Amino acid sequence: MFDVNDQATSATRLKGRSILLDTYGDLAERPKTGNRLDTGKMKDLHSRLMGHYLRELDRQSLNRYEMGIDHDFYDNDQWREEDAAEVRDRGQHPLVYNVIGTTIDWILGTEKRARSDFNVLPRRKEDAKPAERKTQILKYLNDVNKTPFSISRSFADSAKGGIGWIEDGVQDDADGEPLYTRYESWRNLLWDSTCTELDTSDGRYQFRHKWTDVDIAQAWFPKRAQLIARSSDRAYEFRGLSAYADEAMDAPEVELDQVGRFGPEEASSGFRSRVRLIECWFRVPVTAAKLIGGAFHGELYDEHSPGHREAVEAGETRIREKTVMRMHVAIMTTAGFLYVGPSPYRHNRFPFTPIWAFRRDRDGLPYGVIRRLRDIQEDINKRASKALYILSTNKVIVEEGASSDMDALVEEAQRPDGVLVVKEGKRGAIDLDVDRELSQYQLQLMSQSIQMVQQAGGVTDENRGFKTNATSGIAIERRQDQGALATAGLFDNLRYAQQCRGEKQLANVEQFMSEQKAFRITNMRGQPEYVDVNDGLPENDIVRSKADFVIAEADWRASIRQAAVDQLLEVVTKLAPGAPQLVMVMLDLIVESMDVPSRDELVRRIRSISGQPDPDADEPTPEQQAQQQQADLAKKMEIERAQADLKKAVADAEAAMAKAEKLRGELASTNVATQQKAIEAARNLVETPETAAPADFILKEAGFQAASEKHAAAEIAAEAQAATQPAALPPPQPIAENGAQP
Repeated sequence: MFDVNDQATSATRLKGRSILLDTYGDLAERPKTGNRLDTGKMKDLHSRLMGHYLRELDRQSLNRYEMGIDHDFYDNDQWREEDAAEVRDRGQHPLVYNVIGTTIDWILGTEKRARSDFNVLPRRKEDAKPAERKTQILKYLNDVNKTPFSISRSFADSAKGGIGWIEDGVQDDADGEPLYTRYESWRNLLWDSTCTELDTSDGRYQFRHKWTDVDIAQAWFPKRAQLIARSSDRAYEFRGLSAYADEAMDAPEVELDQVGRFGPEEASSGFRSRVRLIECWFRVPVTAAKLIGGAFHGELYDEHSPGHREAVEAGETRIREKTVMRMHVAIMTTAGFLYVGPSPYRHNRFPFTPIWAFRRDRDGLPYGVIRRLRDIQEDINKRASKALYILSTNKVIVEEGASSDMDALVEEAQRPDGVLVVKEGKRGAIDLDVDRELSQYQLQLMSQSIQMVQQAGGVTDENRGFKTNATSGIAIERRQDQGALATAGLFDNLRYAQQCRGEKQLANVEQFMSEQKAFRITNMRGQPEYVDVNDGLPENDIVRSKADFVIAEADWRASIRQAAVDQLLEVVTKLAPGAPQLVMVMLDLIVESMDVPSRDELVRRIRSISGQPDPDADEPTPEQQAQQQQADLAKKMEIERAQADLKKAVADAEAAMAKAEKLRGELASTNVATQQKAIEAARNLVETPETAAPADFILKEAGFQAASEKHAAAEIAAEAQAATQPAALPPPQPIAENGAQP
C-alpha cells in the first residue's frame, strides 16, 4: 500500500496549487471542526470515484472471472464442478492431462532464460558520466529489489490470464531502499477500460484494493479510526460476494470463510476483523508550472530540484503555467476517504505498469494464451476419461433369469478377474459387449487435440527439444523459428512494459536520490565495483541532468541473432584465405554479435590488437588515444620519409637531365667536326685518287666496316642459317574408314 507519510511530505514539494485541493480543501486549510475529508465536496469526490470503481468492476468482472479460470487451468483445476460430478455419476474419473501447462512453462522459461538488459543514455554530451552513474544505480536497485523475479511473476500473470502488473514507487528509508519495484497481483487492480495505450497513459484512473486487518489500518490512519471500524467486515461472515468485489478479487479472502472442521461458534472466537482499503490514482485537469525547453522540457517544475532551478536561472528553460492532467492519489474505504493528495512523483504517470498478452478488440479487455487453448484442453481431458472408462468397464447383455443373483453378476462382470455364475444352460444368454475398439478412436482424437494445442499455442515439439519427423538441422531450426514468431508478441509487450517502467524508475532516481550515496554493483564477471554518487564531483551528480532509459536488444531474438552470426562466420571463412586483413577488421563485430560469456572483454581485447575503435563509444579510451597518437606519428614519419625520397629523386632527375643536355651538346660538336674532317678527306681523295686504295686498307685493318659491307654480311649469315635447318615434313593425309590411304 502507498506510504501516506511519504505522500504527505512529498506532495507539497511540487510548486503550483492543485485545483483538486483548491476545490475540495487544502491540506493546510482544515475546517474549524471535524475533518476536511468529511466535507460535502469531499464526499462528492468519494462518491464519484466509487462510481468509477463500481463501473469498472461491473464491466470487467466477467472477463476477470474467465481470467481466474485460465489460471485454474494452469494449476491443474480443469473440470467444472457440474461436469466432474456428472462424470463421476457415470462411473468415470475426471482425468486431467495438462498439455497447455507445458506450453506456458516453455514461454515462462524463455523469459527467465533471456532477460533483457538496459542502459541509460545522456541527452547531452557533457552528461555522459552522470548517465553512466544512473545506469549503475538502476542495476543496483534491480539487485536489491530482486526486480527480475518480480517481472517474471508479472509476465506469468500476463501469459496465463492476459495481464500482469509492476509497481514502481518510493517508500520510507526505514523499510529498505527508498525506491522499489514490486509485483502486484492482477486480482487487486482495476483500470480505466476505455484507454487504448498499452501503458494506460490515456486513462483517467487506476484502482488497487487490499484487504487489511483493522488494527493495522487504524495504526496507519489514527485520525480515521472510527471510519475504518465502520467499514470493517468479519471474514467468516461472508456468504457470497460483496457488492464492492468480484470472485477474482475476493477469492483469497473468501477462503477465510471456509469453516472446515470448526463450527461457526468455535471459529467466531478467532475471527479476523478486516477492512477493504481502496487506493485510487486518478488524473484531474489542473493549472500547474511546467518547464518549456531545455533538458527538462515537459516536466512539472520542482523548486527543490537543483537541476530545475539551475536550468531556469541559466535561461535554458522557462516556466509556464499550463493546464495539465495532474496525477492525484486517494486512499479510501467504501465509507469515505482516508487520504487525498497530489501524486509525489514528478513523472506524473501511473505507478502501475501493465504487461499485456492479448487484448480483445471489442472492448480492449485482456486474455492470455490459455484462453485460446481451453476448449482443446477440455476435449483432451474428456476423451482421456472416456477412453479409460471404455478400457476398464464391460457392458453386459443378459437374458432375464440367466442368473439367480443379478447384482453379483454385474459386479463380477466389471472385474478384470471376475467369475460369472449363470444357471445351467443359460451361458449363451449372457453377452459381454465391451466396445474395446471405440477406445482407439477416442485416443486418436485426443492425440489430434494435443497437436492442436501446439499449433494454437505456438510452442512446437522442436521448441521443447522433443524428437519429431524433422530430421535435418535446417528443418528443425525453421520450425523453432515458427514457434518463436508465434510467441513474439508476448515478449514484445514485455519489452514495451520494461521500457515504460524503466522510464518511471529513472525519473524517480533523478527526483528522490539527491543525497550522497555509496553502493556496490557486480560487473559481468561477478567482480564487485564500488560507486559514489552526489559526492560533489560533477561526473557523479545525478540530479542536475536528464537522461533516457533504453532497453537493450531483447535476448529472446537469440535464434535470429545466431543465424546472423552463422552467416557472418560463413563469409569470413571464405574471405580468410584471400583477404585476412578484412577478417581482422570484421572480427570484433562478429564476436560482439555472439551470445558468449565475457563477450565484452573478448571484444575489448580484439580491438586492442586490431586497433578498431568502439563504434558506440562517445570518446576514445586512453589506450585508444595512445594508439592513435602512435599511429599518427608513424604516419607522419612515413609521409616525411616519402617527401624526402621524392625531393632526392627530383634532384637526381634534374642532374641527369643537365648531364644529358651537356652530352647532347658535346655530341653535336663532335658530329660537326667529324663531318668537316670527312668532307676534307673526300676532297683529298678526289684530288689524289691514288691514295684511296691505301686508305681503305688502313681502315679495314683498323676494324672499320662500311654500312654496305654490314648489310651483305647479314644476308650471307641468314642464308647459312637457313641451310642448316631440316626440311619441313608434308602435312598428314586423312585415313579412310577401312584403314587404306585415299
